Amino acid sequence: MLPRASVTIRQVACNLQTYPVMPLKQTIALYLHSIRPFFSEEDFVKQQQHALDFLRNKGDGLQELLEAAGREETNWLANRWIAARYLRYRGPLTVFTSPCIAFPKQDFGNIIDFAHFTAQAIYGMCEFRYMLENDLIPVHQVEQYDLDNSQYHNVFGTVRKPHKSCDTLEQCSSDYVMVIHHNNFYKLPVYTAEGRILNINELRNRLLTILHGDREKGPEIGLLTHDTRNNWADAYGALCSQEHNANVVQCIEDSLFTVSLDEVVSQPPKGRERAVLAEQLLHGGGLKSNSANRWMDKTLQLIVNPNGMAGICMEHAPADPQPAVSMMSYVQSNITNPQFGHDDCTNVVEQPHQLQFLELDRGMDLWLDAARSSIDKISKRLELEAFKFPCYGKCLIKSQGLSPDSFIQMALQLAFYRLHKELPAQYESAHLRIFKYGRTETIRSTSMKSYAFVLAMTSKCSTLRERVMALRAAVDGHHAQTRMALHGHAVDRHLFGLIQMAREHALPLPQFFCSLGYLKSSQFRVLSSQVATPHDGFMAFGPHTSEGYGCCYNPRHNDIIMAITSWNLKPQISASSYGKAIEMALADMGQLILEAGGPNAAHAATDCKKTDK
Repeated sequence: MLPRASVTIRQVACNLQTYPVMPLKQTIALYLHSIRPFFSEEDFVKQQQHALDFLRNKGDGLQELLEAAGREETNWLANRWIAARYLRYRGPLTVFTSPCIAFPKQDFGNIIDFAHFTAQAIYGMCEFRYMLENDLIPVHQVEQYDLDNSQYHNVFGTVRKPHKSCDTLEQCSSDYVMVIHHNNFYKLPVYTAEGRILNINELRNRLLTILHGDREKGPEIGLLTHDTRNNWADAYGALCSQEHNANVVQCIEDSLFTVSLDEVVSQPPKGRERAVLAEQLLHGGGLKSNSANRWMDKTLQLIVNPNGMAGICMEHAPADPQPAVSMMSYVQSNITNPQFGHDDCTNVVEQPHQLQFLELDRGMDLWLDAARSSIDKISKRLELEAFKFPCYGKCLIKSQGLSPDSFIQMALQLAFYRLHKELPAQYESAHLRIFKYGRTETIRSTSMKSYAFVLAMTSKCSTLRERVMALRAAVDGHHAQTRMALHGHAVDRHLFGLIQMAREHALPLPQFFCSLGYLKSSQFRVLSSQVATPHDGFMAFGPHTSEGYGCCYNPRHNDIIMAITSWNLKPQISASSYGKAIEMALADMGQLILEAGGPNAAHAATDCKKTDK
């Protein structure tokens, strides 16, 4: 298994920081700044008093405990966050915590093309693993700080195992992937005895053997992994009570990743292609589609459909999405190279063989019925909208001296306000990778500056200059918040740490955490993230609450790809309506900067189109 010729330099982060415990006074000041837009002056004074009482009383003791943990641990947050946010979470992984990353639409003329692309993706993912294990993944920087790549090491061979109360993570270094087709499981070795990746032709031929096999659909065991974690833990125990079935489950769990070869989904109506793709990747389309052809506990699930839809579903506990996004970009960048994956490989390697579960008893039927009900509700209740905004992208925004990410955050807020006549508590994910083992922090995007911008854009009396000034102030303010969050200077993870200290030391939770300010500002009605790739791909994930939306965006050179989710439980909450409102907000804001910028902005827009990348 040899590196590509273009890779020659080992990449190792060498100046990672220790994650700090920020002064509580600073965090409370940031917290008060973040909740100010949600309250009248009189009500804000009350919330301010709650925060100050906490700062002066019980907050000090919890802060001392957290500072002690910070002195003893390289990153006091990482393991606590993984346990509380993921492993102790008892709802389904499907949609609620597992995001998906979509490949650009592929063009499969026949089953051979389908198998060939899947082989390319498998080869590329294995080659990416080789680069990872040999420290060949580039180390990027924020300012002068290296970014930690440790999460990349957590995605191959990793599985989340269900247990009552708290799941566990296990990792195995294996030499095979698990192919799932017609709900049947096939162990597919992908390395020779010398450790070389099977070339694409060899992989394709083995996949075709599976695809051409005349086998009936297998039992819907994969559906169990969509259920609540406690239900799945009980079903898991029953399933593995038979030694043979336990060995099959272990073999699935030990694989590098799973590969779902799905049944064809009919071409969706025009404009719905991306939404249907995301639905297939997030939950498999429901009982009548491909939901049983999954194993949601695996960190990486490569999913490919004969109609050209492809992508990765990722279990979130071991890592954030960046490793999977980087992997998708790597594969997509290489599959157009005719030499990619055609290394000489003549060694005889074990053929794929099917792993069969023994006949299930009636007790398992009860667990399968519960799982069918769970995935049926999820697939029917999730509303998904995904589209490309074609009018402009980050090139035009940057040409006007504005941060594209912050600009789009303001568009999300403006769209929500126009649709619901109120401000949302808006979350944006910021990575903490300048710190060793760093995960994420929250950017609280709603502020007095963003509120002033929304009011200016929705007022008939505001002038062009007032709107532009409000936009620039809001974007610059958000960009400053982002920089602070990347350095660990934010609100939510610190307050989370104080809550954990109360729980770990059996102390009563201070009343501050039940205050209206804390509750209102942490119930995020817009859960958002930027996941950038130059390819025509995108990421999607579920909303934080039934009262809001999940929104992920890919700002490319001359367009912006958006994916929006909501639960269709409340008539006023609609991913489709929010998507249309976002399109209108982006169009209005683009027109605003063009009008304000005059001829220079018009020239910049023309230059962006000329240099489309």
